Amino acid sequence: MGVRAGYGAFGAYFEPPALQGDQVPLYEPNFGIMAVFNDKSNAGIQMEVNYAVKGWREQDKDSSHIEYRRELTYLEVPLMTHFELGRGWFRIYGVIGPYIAFLRDDESTAKNYDRRIAYNPYDMYNQKVRKIDFGNKAGLGFRVNIGKHISVFADARYDLQIAGGQNIFKKQPNGIQASRLTEIGGSVGIVFNILQQRTEKVKEYYIPKEGLDDYPEP
Repeated sequence: MGVRAGYGAFGAYFEPPALQGDQVPLYEPNFGIMAVFNDKSNAGIQMEVNYAVKGWREQDKDSSHIEYRRELTYLEVPLMTHFELGRGWFRIYGVIGPYIAFLRDDESTAKNYDRRIAYNPYDMYNQKVRKIDFGNKAGLGFRVNIGKHISVFADARYDLQIAGGQNIFKKQPNGIQASRLTEIGGSVGIVFNILQQRTEKVKEYYIPKEGLDDYPEP
């Protein structure tokens, strides 16, 4: 069992790509709890429950006072394959797998952006977002064991939703063929090793010295 906290750069992928011309990264924190189940071969399952704020942000290239942002708060549940390299106190690990996310809040703010919203022919600013989202995540990081029962870790993650996710809007806005969230970020955390990882037992055979003469020479 463990806890994690991270920070990410979020955005939205739209088709046609011209809609992303004014986008700048939306930086938001995320945090959650996790459970990792590894077997003796350093592979297993990692499950998390995360509070994450995603969305996108647009800003005028000539003025930071002209801005729009849409923040989508999710309760996100990834279920990923976890694999490690090494058996010592320092280990490299990777994770990859699907997640499902439940929308908890949808908030948009506009600063001197009313004219752009009113005259935008695609109308993605007023579209309702789906209550359930899904996608795929991949990450790479390292873990340091501090004693037998505590480990600390750090990793970098990438959301693969562009390749396998669904459109975030309930209805298809005018002229938009795809609408998916993007994410790249990192996290740190601590894991409490409640159950020790299984290790293979080495069978040892003992032959008394006085019994060696009982075995014939080949």
